[in-house]
Amino acid sequence: MKTMRSMALAGLMAVAVAGCMDLDVVNPNDADAERALKTPGDIEALIAGGYGTWWNPSSSSNGPSAILATTANMHSATAANFGMVEFSSWPRVAAHAQPSQVFTSQLSAYAWTQLYRAISSVTEGLRVLDGGIDLGSEELMARARAYGYFSLGIAHGSAALLYDQGYIYDPSIALEDVALSPYGEVLEAALGYLDRAIQEAQGQSFTIPATWMSRDVTAAELIRYAHSMKARYRANVARTPAERMAVNWNAVIQDVDAGIDETWTINVTSGSGFASGVMSNLVRFGPWGQMSYQIFGMADQAGQYQEWISRDPWVRYPNLSDDQTGDPFLIQTDDQRFPSGTTIAEQQANDGSIFEVATAGGGYGAQWARPDRGTFRWSYYRIHIHDQWQGNAANRTTHPEMALAEMRLLKAEGLYRNGDLAGAAAIINETRVAAGLNATDAAGTNTSCVPKLSNGSCGDLFEMLKWEKRLETLFAGPHMAAGYFDGRGWGDLAEGTFLQIPLPGEELDLLGLPGYTFGGPGGPSAAPVGTYGF
Repeated sequence: MKTMRSMALAGLMAVAVAGCMDLDVVNPNDADAERALKTPGDIEALIAGGYGTWWNPSSSSNGPSAILATTANMHSATAANFGMVEFSSWPRVAAHAQPSQVFTSQLSAYAWTQLYRAISSVTEGLRVLDGGIDLGSEELMARARAYGYFSLGIAHGSAALLYDQGYIYDPSIALEDVALSPYGEVLEAALGYLDRAIQEAQGQSFTIPATWMSRDVTAAELIRYAHSMKARYRANVARTPAERMAVNWNAVIQDVDAGIDETWTINVTSGSGFASGVMSNLVRFGPWGQMSYQIFGMADQAGQYQEWISRDPWVRYPNLSDDQTGDPFLIQTDDQRFPSGTTIAEQQANDGSIFEVATAGGGYGAQWARPDRGTFRWSYYRIHIHDQWQGNAANRTTHPEMALAEMRLLKAEGLYRNGDLAGAAAIINETRVAAGLNATDAAGTNTSCVPKLSNGSCGDLFEMLKWEKRLETLFAGPHMAAGYFDGRGWGDLAEGTFLQIPLPGEELDLLGLPGYTFGGPGGPSAAPVGTYGF
């Protein structure tokens, strides 16, 4: 079906061009628009917003990031804000992105709108460049094209990660010829745009200004980042373990090797134009950002996690009883990313490098609210590694959009999938040993018994790889929810969790298409009972 009525392209492109031209409504194909878009400043203004607009769905509380992280048990929330409670309840609910679902905008519409706003405006800018406009130098032309195609790559890549289908749109495609395509085809287009960005940047000496990407970025840095983005999208698009296994892991490894050599950060200082409502909310303890025992309880070496998770979800408490009167569930582990000690006082005095027992804001007990929403959400622990987001905006410096560990551990997974178990173990051990755990080997020896799975067994080599990836990319990675995208490909999400997001109801209405759902136990595109038995 043609998409001239699509809110994702036709309307948004008009808005983007209008903003550049200071007009209310513009048809970008008419003669006046064409004339107005023939100044270098106008063209660069259309293209320059691509990266920031792509960042919006990851960083804004209006987008799906908080939902994805919570439903993947990467943190726990008792506050219903942003859809976190709705989509992480037991049993899982279906996602249908219709107005009757209160958080349909956060789940579906906002990211869809922002990604295609970036695609439509960048495409129109590149189209006018192709029409012969001269920005003043070869370097500026190369910069606009490299950055523009990079922006098209990441926006299409995110659409492929999130939605079951999407539009493919670039300067070679007439708007009236655009139609919905399955996510696999959207991914292939994204990889092609990133390749084009690499090609345009090769041999160039331009610098992308900080106003475009929050910091100055050289051509060489953009090339590395594009390679890493290719690795990220190629690996994470999988909806199931079978799809994850079928990923071209050789290509992933090659792109990781050609990619970033340090963590890619976004400048989030006041005035940079880049911020994150997700982090500003989720790093708070209490109803927004408690640690989830569901996954991270596997650090415990004392057997308490197995006792806790054996209970029905609705009678799981942070104390080991059916009525919140038992001993506290304190994770006792050699993993130094968690607090050390056997009592609350000892653990409060000995923070882990990622988690701590809460003392601020009234401490843990004051944060245990709304038992009707599930006491399985309650925890003694909070995540403190992103505490720069607490309080005054002046505290904020940089945010790790792509952790170097994300790339290293993608390579480890590629080596593992290709049978190089010793190579995978060597990468796993870089962070595992640094955290105080014993090294593993090609046989998957786990003498530390971290993670210790729900059935009481020590995790094998792949489980240790997953453990490092979860901890080292917490609130980083694609859409600040690496654990969701990894979890669906690894088969670790809770039963009934949606494996992809339906298109927004408004988009379907405009196209004359019926609504549909994903997720819910036994529903279409729903996670089966996962690796850990839940």
